[in-house]
Amino acid sequence: MANSSLLQLEGDSRIAAASERLGMRRREFLQFCATVAASLGLPPGADAAVAEAVASKKRPSVIWLHFQECTGCTESMLRAEHPTLEKLILDVISLDYHETLFAAAGHQAEQARKTAMAANKGGYVLVVEGAIPTRDGGIYCKVGGQTAIELTKECAADAAAVIAIGSCASWGGMPATDPNPTGASGVAAVLGKPVVTISQS
Repeated sequence: MANSSLLQLEGDSRIAAASERLGMRRREFLQFCATVAASLGLPPGADAAVAEAVASKKRPSVIWLHFQECTGCTESMLRAEHPTLEKLILDVISLDYHETLFAAAGHQAEQARKTAMAANKGGYVLVVEGAIPTRDGGIYCKVGGQTAIELTKECAADAAAVIAIGSCASWGGMPATDPNPTGASGVAAVLGKPVVTISQS
């Protein structure tokens, strides 16, 4: 059904179940999916893929944190071709929290993170992009009132896996260069345990 048009999906039982789960009529659900696809700038026909992704089986939840970094890893992901961004977030993973790509902000974004963590406890993947400042209790980077140290430890506690993406998250990167005024460190150093690292040194 990957190439189905949005109208052809209207009679699909999965669409009916998803609509009911979300408290919408079928047409409202399909209009919502079309709006999501358009607002993300996805190509024509992606509205059907959005509807199928929402209605199909659960994909692994991903919580993606940003700290001291240039957002280069996210920029690379946005321009990826194998898989493309829409393929990644519609077919492969459920990107439940990502500050750069989120439409939500402030309390809504933080609530989405907490909800995703609770719903997927022990089964979500934590991705950390950026170094974590440790000097002076980590006050040099805060998100939602929490330091990067607190947020990383909270999110890592119930994660199935922790991925440090990029040089900054892996070993501190540019933020950790001398004189390193914020005490920037990699994720493994902050957590005190091994993590999966994706980096070029």
